[in-house]
Order: sequence, then structure tokens, then C-alpha cells
Amino acid sequence: METLQVKFSDRVSEVLSCYPEWQQVVNDAANKPPFDENYCPEVVEVFDQHGLLVGRVCDSYSYETTRNVDQKSDFFAWLVNGELAVFYVDSEIVVNRLQFLTKP
Repeated sequence: METLQVKFSDRVSEVLSCYPEWQQVVNDAANKPPFDENYCPEVVEVFDQHGLLVGRVCDSYSYETTRNVDQKSDFFAWLVNGELAVFYVDSEIVVNRLQFLTKP
């Protein structure tokens, strides 16, 4: 199993340990710089541990999945053009590469 490269809260570590593929994606993205403030992605997709939740392509095509109410999300991962941009567990932001999503 992959070891976390970045120190996270106990809750985040617990969640990531259940999803090693996402753990690696988070570790890889944690050391990448933010996207340029003028960056305009063609594809934005949101995932959780169950898979794709919603996506949008080029401001013209949107898609989403249907879930049962008992399928709670342990985390949310926002990918832009296939790269992790935002990852959060509960209300804790773990990765934030979008400059407009900063804490006040």
C-alpha cells in the first residue's frame, strides 16, 4: 500500500487509505503548482469513490450519473482536463490548485 507523502488530518488519512488509487493522485497533485488564473479547461469532472458524479465539456455538453441516496460520498475530486484540481474530504480541502478557491 502507498504511504502518504504529505501529512494530512486523521480523517483524510483514513479516507485515502481506503482508496489507494486516489491516494496516489492526491500525492502527485499536492506538489504541483496552482493552475494559472487565466486557465480555461475544456473538461471539468467531479468524482467520488463510486465514480463520476458530473462533468462538463466546452461549455456545451453536461453529463451526470444517478445515485442511490445510500451512496454517500467519502470525498470529492474535481479534475480539469484530467488533472486533479481540488480534492476534499468532508469540509477539509486537501488539494486546491484553483486560485479562486482560497480561504479568506
